[in-house]
Amino acid sequence: MDPFGGFVRRRWVWFALPAAVVAVFSVSAEVVAAHGMVPVLVVAFVAVSGCVVLGVRRLRVSARNRAAAGEDGFAGWLPPPTAHDHDRRIDFAAETVRLRRIARRASSLVLVWVALAGGGSTGLVLLDRAADELLATGARIPGEVVSVQNHSRGGMTFRVRYGTRTATVVRDSKHPYHVGEQVTVIADRADPDRVRTSSEENENEFAVNLGIVSIVAGSLGTPVAALAAVGWWRRARAVAATGWRNATVDIVRVISYHGRSPRRAPPEIRVRYREGTGIRLRAVSSTHGANALADFTDRLAWVGGWGRHVVVLFPNGPRRPGPYAVPAFATTRRTEGGGHR
Repeated sequence: MDPFGGFVRRRWVWFALPAAVVAVFSVSAEVVAAHGMVPVLVVAFVAVSGCVVLGVRRLRVSARNRAAAGEDGFAGWLPPPTAHDHDRRIDFAAETVRLRRIARRASSLVLVWVALAGGGSTGLVLLDRAADELLATGARIPGEVVSVQNHSRGGMTFRVRYGTRTATVVRDSKHPYHVGEQVTVIADRADPDRVRTSSEENENEFAVNLGIVSIVAGSLGTPVAALAAVGWWRRARAVAATGWRNATVDIVRVISYHGRSPRRAPPEIRVRYREGTGIRLRAVSSTHGANALADFTDRLAWVGGWGRHVVVLFPNGPRRPGPYAVPAFATTRRTEGGGHR
C-alpha cells in the first residue's frame, strides 16, 4: 500500500503513452505497408487509446495529491522556513530558475530523439521509393544466378550475371534461389551497376540497417527523454512553490542484484534538517545523478520540492565548483530522526 496516495509509486503508464505515440508516428504509412506492419499499427493505436485514459486518471490523482500537500504547507517533506536556510554563497532564486533551464534542455532532447526516429523512417521510405522507381523505369535484362551465399545471421545474397556484367543482390523475399536459376534483372539505364530483380528490391543494407536502428533508438530514447523532461519541469515547479531548506545529508550507495550480477542503483540520500527531523530520499537516474557523490557523509545541502518532485542542491558538484542539483524522490515522510543513519 502506498501511504502517499501515489507520490512514490512508479508511473510507468505515463511513459508508455509517448513510447506508443512515437512507435505509431515515427513509422509512416508507406513503411508500415511495405513491411507488413499493419497489425502492429492497430495494436499501437489501441495502446495509445488505453494509455490516454490511464494517463488522464493519473494526472487527476496527482493534481489532488499536490493540492493536499499544498494545504499541509508541504510539512510532510520540509520543515518551516527559517533564516538558517539562506547562504550568501548561493543565489537561491537563480538556482530555482536554473531548474527550468535544465527542464528546457531535457525537453529539447525529446525533439532530438523524435527527429532521429523520423529520419530513420524517412530514409526507409526514400529507399522504397527509389526501388519502386527503378522497377518502373529500369531496363529489363535476362539474368542467371551464378552463386548463392547464406549468411550465419540468416540473410542471403546471390550473384547474378546479366549480359556482360555481374552484380550481388540482397534477398528480401523468402524465395530459395539456386545456381542456374533464371531471373529478370532490372538495371538503371543511367547506371547499369545499380540493379534489382523483379522480386528483390536490393536496397543498400547499410542504409536499411541505419534506418531501422534510428527508428528503434528514437522510439526508445523518446520516452526516456520525456520522462526526464517531465520530471525536471515538475521539480522546477515544486521548488518554486516550496523554496529551499537547509540540511545535512549522507549519500549512501545502493547495490542491487539481478541474478548474480551486482548493479549500482541510484544512491539513497538521508536528510537531516536543522530542527531535528529527517527524511529519506532516493536519487533519480539522471545526468545530474548522485553516484559521483556517494559515500559522502555530513554534506551541507538544501532540499526543495515535495513527494516525487524533490531536488537536493549541493554547494559544489563532483567535477566542477558551483551549485549542483540532484533530482530525487521521497521514500518516507519527514519524521523525528527520519534521516539518521
